[in-house]
Amino acid sequence: MTLIFDIKNFKIVNISKNITTFTGYNRKELGENITLSFVSLLAPEHASLLNVFATWIQKVLKNIPKNYGVEHFFNCWGVKFYNKSKETMKWHISALPLELDAEGKPLLLFLSLQDITHLMKGDDYWIRGVLGKEEKRIFFYHSGENKTVEQEILSEREKEVLKYIIKGLNTKQIAGVLDISPNTVDNHRRNMLARTGTRDTTALIHLCKLTGII
Repeated sequence: MTLIFDIKNFKIVNISKNITTFTGYNRKELGENITLSFVSLLAPEHASLLNVFATWIQKVLKNIPKNYGVEHFFNCWGVKFYNKSKETMKWHISALPLELDAEGKPLLLFLSLQDITHLMKGDDYWIRGVLGKEEKRIFFYHSGENKTVEQEILSEREKEVLKYIIKGLNTKQIAGVLDISPNTVDNHRRNMLARTGTRDTTALIHLCKLTGII
């Protein structure tokens, strides 16, 4: 499902026709105030998401040089919704700026939503922003900690381990290649699962590819 979000006026100005597939509601059922209706689908603990997301983007961009505004990409995952049947869904939201103001801050965002319920566990959500084209700056926010950190969600060593997992190497083989102990490899694996909120290694790989972490 896709939608266009006006940050300045805090308003959803367009939403794709396949909203029924995702939510169970048709466009008519959602009424004239699509933004209010959309927010009402959020689980109570995530009801402030759109405000947090919009505020977070503005905060991250506040002290960023304009050249970093040439290209930026935002992801949010683990967001909890309830569909018409009151079933819980976890969504991944990717955001691309469509229109920027004179300072390079986004006015309109193109949002793409995907169901990742099968990948996630827990009740938290994450926001990750990548700014810049050649020289990148990366920020992420974890709702459980309510703070923003300027760093990648996975360390370089963890990404190395994950890339070897993707290649099909087992724990002992990865340990040999990286000259670390098997216990250290397993610790990296557990830390990556915990830090991203994913259910298992397969889910971790899927999410990291989806969000551009690897």
